[in-house]
Amino acid sequence: MSQLPSFARACANPHSPQHPAHPLTHRPLTRRSALGALALLVWLSSPAVQADITLANRGRSEYRIVIAAQPLPSEHYAATELQSYLRRIAGVEIPIVNDAERPRGREILVGPSARLEQLGIRLDETALGSDGFILRTAGRRLIIAGGRPRGTLNGVYTLLEERLGVRWFTPEVEVVPPQPRLRLPDLDETVVPALEYREVFWTEMMRDADFAARHRLNGDHFKLTERHGGPAVVYFPFVHSFDALVPPDLFAQHPEYFPLIDGERKGGYVQRCLSNPDVLQMSKNRVRQWIREQPQATIISVSQNDTFNYCQCPDCKALDDAEGSPAATLLRFVNAIAEDIATDHPNVRIDTLAYQYTRKPPRTIRPHRNVIVRLCSIECCFAHPLDTCPSRENRRFAEDIIAWQPVAPLLYIWDYTPNFAHYQQPFPNFDALQPNVRFFVNHGVKGLFEQGNYSPGGGGELGPLRAYVLAKLLWNPDTDVARHLDEFTRAYYGQAAPKIRAWLDAMHEPVRGKDCHAHIFNPPTACYLTDAVLEAGERLLGEAEQLAENDTIRFRVQVARLPVWYVQLATDRVKGDDRTALLKRFLEIARKAGISNISEGKALNDWARQLGAE
Repeated sequence: MSQLPSFARACANPHSPQHPAHPLTHRPLTRRSALGALALLVWLSSPAVQADITLANRGRSEYRIVIAAQPLPSEHYAATELQSYLRRIAGVEIPIVNDAERPRGREILVGPSARLEQLGIRLDETALGSDGFILRTAGRRLIIAGGRPRGTLNGVYTLLEERLGVRWFTPEVEVVPPQPRLRLPDLDETVVPALEYREVFWTEMMRDADFAARHRLNGDHFKLTERHGGPAVVYFPFVHSFDALVPPDLFAQHPEYFPLIDGERKGGYVQRCLSNPDVLQMSKNRVRQWIREQPQATIISVSQNDTFNYCQCPDCKALDDAEGSPAATLLRFVNAIAEDIATDHPNVRIDTLAYQYTRKPPRTIRPHRNVIVRLCSIECCFAHPLDTCPSRENRRFAEDIIAWQPVAPLLYIWDYTPNFAHYQQPFPNFDALQPNVRFFVNHGVKGLFEQGNYSPGGGGELGPLRAYVLAKLLWNPDTDVARHLDEFTRAYYGQAAPKIRAWLDAMHEPVRGKDCHAHIFNPPTACYLTDAVLEAGERLLGEAEQLAENDTIRFRVQVARLPVWYVQLATDRVKGDDRTALLKRFLEIARKAGISNISEGKALNDWARQLGAE
């Protein structure tokens, strides 16, 4: 495997011209499920290279970029992005023209156009969907065209990344390797991502819409505009919508709308009585109101509140008992709303959660054709892959996914990727990221939401690295994660990269057996936070700080040290004046990094006051 050397220079100068091309190869990627063939990411490549094409040589190019006379904004943007990066890679200015101009032999055809039709090339829009594309050479022409609205832009970014070595590690750290002679082999590739919905809910990935689009993410929180092809889905509301459907203040007049628990109707933050016909009618009306008020919404959330407290009245309990799961009353309720809007709003889907008490599917009730069932992995161990971890939580979650697969054609996952109680605490989950994404896709999952540290300041433990790896996996579950880890750490940490990689290994060592598990609310006394691990972290990251070649790199290493210091402070491993000095240093670096939250529910400054900081 070839490498991109000298990434360290890119950290001080993201546009450094010191990096040669990094050609990447593709292999056919296919999977089969009980429902038939399922492509994780279909790369259909010509078995033999027939002829190279030379797009540029020593600052000169005979090519031009051709787009439709009336392209989509995303297709025009794709052409300008390609033009811009080719200028930086090869030092050439390739003009953009529309397909009304007379054809020439050397052209880069970007997006659907009359020129494609003249060549007899037809895009299979059904197969490509909104995100798939083709990369093809035809004579001396290069073709990058895809489904609408995002396929062509995805194709440009894939060409730049996979064929020309461009890397987008963070919005500030980008590698564009120069190639005075820019050549491409004969291409015949069709790329269709397995996941229709891909969202990395980390602040580091949400700060810049251009950055998210370059990773081919298409979720609702990236603020993707028309030039990015917009998001694949638009939620309203996002989740936990029962209070908005049936307001809590109705409890005084209508306690029957609320759950019967231990023989008494309960108000407050609770679920609703889903067998009550007035609750259903009110919810139908509210959903229709939302669709009128939010015409851009493609998914309406009809989902339980973030609590248990579900109804056990005779009608609800009878159905749940008969179906073997409290998901029965929920799914019947959601189905009725979905059916109510299906004719008038066929392009709007209803999303609900299979979460905690509703995660197990009912025996016979099936989701309506426009209902998305979104399973949540909140209870799981995240140190080990779902399908090999011996923990009861992982076995049960895997069983539930397998049970939903044949009955829920629209299956999404809400997954969790940091420690939510301690954002700054080491969380050894890198080993499980790829196996779990593969497991999801192999079992029919179409959409994946990876929840991370989404606080305004971001800066969670190894947040930029984790967000980057997750983005790569959501686009291609079979990607080479080890290569991504190596490339990112070299670019982001420069000469300190080997120490960062060694720290990653040391952090994961305690969980590489089967007896130590990692959950998203583990305290600082978790089994994997041993004295040996913390001592290794302090030593390796201290050495990394010494190796850093400039202040920018040094500060990134200091931010990477915060998790070790956090555990030392939280467990009183450091005392007296040393503790005071360490807390002062921790806060100085955290505040400089813009970190706002120490956990999902606690601000950094509140935590500092609890520890006695000024």
